Amino acid sequence: MNFAGIDYSMSCPAITVGPTKDFKKCKTFYFTKDNKFVGSFCHDIYGMQQLPYSSPEERFDNISEWAISILKKFKVTHVCLEGYSMGSKGNITGIAENGGLLKHKMWKNKIEFVTPAPTQIKKYFCGKGNANKEVMYDSFVEKTKVNICEEIEYNKQPAKDSNPISDIVDSYAMLCYAIDNM
Repeated sequence: MNFAGIDYSMSCPAITVGPTKDFKKCKTFYFTKDNKFVGSFCHDIYGMQQLPYSSPEERFDNISEWAISILKKFKVTHVCLEGYSMGSKGNITGIAENGGLLKHKMWKNKIEFVTPAPTQIKKYFCGKGNANKEVMYDSFVEKTKVNICEEIEYNKQPAKDSNPISDIVDSYAMLCYAIDNM
């Protein structure tokens, strides 16, 4: 049985796949617009370039096809996809359409998924439902002994709060949640 945790967004979605919570035995993928973070990095971390698009619908399809191709390639059967936050701001309709398309494609491919609230993931992963990105990062380093900022040579400050770092951390937290709760 293979699991995945997905931090799904329109700007920098990330997926961590594995049969175990041992990060060194997992594979992590993220979709980025920033050429600096495209490539393959230590601990099976892969940054992929987002495709150009001419409409929101094409953008959502590109992102969901990227995600589904990873899930199918690694024969993922169970996914934890972060649910919508109650305080979401911005393009709420676009966020919902983007997430809904992925859910539909997972359903069509018979991939089971859960969508816990962000506060539930944070409480599970680091004991605080209101944990910020820095606390999540510190919990990730404590659990995995991997400093992602160093691994992908991310020098911008504050790195722990930035894409793709926080997205990788969140996708790993959701993988752990899936393994323990599905």
